[in-house]
Amino acid sequence: MVKWITVLVVEPGKAPEVRELPNNIKAFELTIRGYIEMVETIRPNCMIIYDGNYTLAQRPIRRADIEGTFIIIRVDYTEPVSLSEADIDSLSEVYK
Repeated sequence: MVKWITVLVVEPGKAPEVRELPNNIKAFELTIRGYIEMVETIRPNCMIIYDGNYTLAQRPIRRADIEGTFIIIRVDYTEPVSLSEADIDSLSEVYK
């Protein structure tokens, strides 16, 4: 049985969108259309999953710092988990 999690998907030229995705690497790769790299967000325990073909020099502060589509998730230890409502509100504003 596949576990689903609530994430934010941010596509170029669009506002962040709340989506339910299967909690697996393949679903993340298909969504970002590339291979996975992760970096911390400005919110503790939240991570950005982005296309590793685009290098980031530092932790991204704004939407413009990241090329292409990316996903924002919450991480509990090393396990991806759903974003909370507070995460969604805060990160939707930051990465719009």
